[in-house]
Amino acid sequence: MLLTSFVFYGWADWRFLALLILSILINYFLGKSIAIGKTEKVQKGYLYLGVCFNLGLLLYFKYFNFFYEGFFELISAFGFDGGHTTLKILVPLGISFFTFQTLGYLIDVYNEEIEPSQNLLSFSVFVSFFPKILSGPIERAADLLPQISKRQEFSYAQITDGLRQILWGLFTKVVVAENCASLVNPIFDNYESNPGSVLFLGAVFYAIQLYADFSGYSNMAIGVGKLFGIQLTRNFQTPFFSTNISDFWRKWHMSLTNWMMDYVFTPLSFIWRGYHKLGLVLAIITTFVLVGLWHGANWTFIVYGLLHGIYFIPLVYAGNINKSAIVAKGRLIPSVGETFKMVLLFILITLTAVFFRADTVVLGFKYLMEIFNLSVLELPNYFFNSNSLLVVFLVVLFLTIEWLNREKKHDFEIANLKGYQRWTSYILIFILLLLFGKSSETFIYFQF
Repeated sequence: MLLTSFVFYGWADWRFLALLILSILINYFLGKSIAIGKTEKVQKGYLYLGVCFNLGLLLYFKYFNFFYEGFFELISAFGFDGGHTTLKILVPLGISFFTFQTLGYLIDVYNEEIEPSQNLLSFSVFVSFFPKILSGPIERAADLLPQISKRQEFSYAQITDGLRQILWGLFTKVVVAENCASLVNPIFDNYESNPGSVLFLGAVFYAIQLYADFSGYSNMAIGVGKLFGIQLTRNFQTPFFSTNISDFWRKWHMSLTNWMMDYVFTPLSFIWRGYHKLGLVLAIITTFVLVGLWHGANWTFIVYGLLHGIYFIPLVYAGNINKSAIVAKGRLIPSVGETFKMVLLFILITLTAVFFRADTVVLGFKYLMEIFNLSVLELPNYFFNSNSLLVVFLVVLFLTIEWLNREKKHDFEIANLKGYQRWTSYILIFILLLLFGKSSETFIYFQF
């Protein structure tokens, strides 16, 4: 497993493999050092060393260019432009994912929530396990390490369920996400020549593309993990069927959300508890600004995170931040109130996703301003063609299946169906893959 993971990761660039191995070794020995430290001061010193190392990797490889360019832009604004050379630092694949995983491991060891790993081989697989190394999920040591260490036994039910999840993830990515991209890219690239109605629908299909792209990868990764007897963390739980922003983030990129809640939000809310609801708001906004920054070194991601943090304010002051439930639980059709809340939240999420797609904050605001004018009432003629109607059909099919499985363990859990029903589903999806699947060089979240 370790050799497979190293070959898989090193295939992109062997230099990144050396960095991954260095990270594994340092975090392994730091974890053991924290546990055997004789005083709290010594333990805390090792923890701070680990925090500095892991965040240092992120800051250098992922954010150094951002701050470097920002510094020279700032001093040039005051007339001190001394000239500088643009740096080209390659970002190692998956660095945001495996550094957060190892950082969480060190914090959990320090807080005595887990025992440090005594097996370098198991720890190495924990960090580098190939299905999740590139784009998560971000795993907790308490969940994954015991699974790696125990004897693996063949489970027919688990393997067939994993294959279903791989099939669904593949369909979600190469059929739904890639066909949405064929509509979205021309719209965003030529937004100034399209009416507001087309731009709005372009934003809608981009939000679906983003979700299908990342959830498709996550389902494939989790499915492959099941083939080896490993249960990875669920990363998405039909987030578009949420009725408030808090519920959305409980279902969107769940491994990152949970990590941020445990290691950023909770400590900040404790520090600022004396400010009551204002302190809670500040902790939430700070957390989501960091969530945005985690995605990349660009002001667009900071604005994206800031807006999502601001959306929590009404919930905090209404006392509804922890209230959430499965929409239409036990029912096929949602109520009018649930439908209204879902649609309103989806529009809000869609408009905010424009900043996720835009190259700069200015372009993001320009795109939104083009939506909010009278042209938004025009007929979106751009979508009146066979290709667009096909994409609409695929998206409706995708969301319908997700709706029917919203209360289950994953989006394509159909083990309870009769044999002919299951095989009809498999064949239908396979035919759609053959007819409408599009090749793609990468996943959106590989850049993060």
